[in-house]
Amino acid sequence: MPSPATEACLNFVIEFYRSRDAEEATLDKVSLEAPTLRAALQAAAALFHTLAMPQIPDRLRISDEHGSELYAGPADGAYPS
Repeated sequence: MPSPATEACLNFVIEFYRSRDAEEATLDKVSLEAPTLRAALQAAAALFHTLAMPQIPDRLRISDEHGSELYAGPADGAYPS
């Protein structure tokens, strides 16, 4: 059984974007490794405050390494309860 220090991480792609009507404009896209989707969302919330983007994003999307969308929601990283 792997210890927490050697826990397997998954590859995620976080995309920050602005959404107006039916149009979307990608502001930044970041790849990262995290053990769970929830951890990736927490990382996205931290990135929201630290990345230098040309505009403030209002939405984010998290996809797996194959491009399958796992989460789409507010850019502040508010995880659904």
